[in-house]
Amino acid sequence: MQAILPFSNRPGDCLSIGPSQGLVYSIDNDIVVKVPFQYPVIKDPNIHHLLDLSLRSFVCLEKELAVYATLKAHPHPNIAQRLETDLDDCLFLERFTPLETAWPRSTELDRRRWALELLDAVSWLEAHGWADGDLAVRNLGVDGTNRLKVFDFGSAINSSHPDYANDVARDHFDLATCLHYILSGIDPFSTAHSYVEVKEIRIKLMDGHGGIAQGAEVLADIIEGGWTGRNSSTDFSQLFKQASDILGPLIHNTPLAS
Repeated sequence: MQAILPFSNRPGDCLSIGPSQGLVYSIDNDIVVKVPFQYPVIKDPNIHHLLDLSLRSFVCLEKELAVYATLKAHPHPNIAQRLETDLDDCLFLERFTPLETAWPRSTELDRRRWALELLDAVSWLEAHGWADGDLAVRNLGVDGTNRLKVFDFGSAINSSHPDYANDVARDHFDLATCLHYILSGIDPFSTAHSYVEVKEIRIKLMDGHGGIAQGAEVLADIIEGGWTGRNSSTDFSQLFKQASDILGPLIHNTPLAS
């Protein structure tokens, strides 16, 4: 069944990949629009799951709107920017090059800066009472100035939520995976083809048997601490400081070559 879109004409190509909380369409080379799943309400038990999918998607949109409202009041250079419109049933956002596409053309200097930018962005979320809830390589991009951007906050949890502490712990694990990929180009989960395999890899990493690939050794302590849970009670801002002491300070607002 085709999803309902809040437009008279369908936008450009659908850019959504993998697990998704909505549909992302290209508007042009600089802008995308993200809309929630919305299906016609039909009394058919065989497709009742589409109603559940739609309801969850709208909840995710509300979470994203809340994060972007915080961002509007407290901007951060490494969080995706929402473009202001008079529509509240979708999100117009900056368009980025997926990190996996940008990585092969990156230098070691780029990758070390991206690692710091990710840590800084996650520290910003923490400082403003948010856990990302879905930190993943697929939710990272690079903008036209070669800076890392974090996007997709449909799973974000506010600090007032009873599951906040659990989501922070998950963020520590997922942050470690993202840092490992940024610095080495290797995602430990890239070889998994089933939920069982994902679970096996996760247990291996949590037990401290994952191994650190070449390039990521520079932040091995932070990465292993995230996977094993050793860092779960450490503020992300402290991890950012530790990484800055190793990699050097992160300087914002410096023009970069694209």
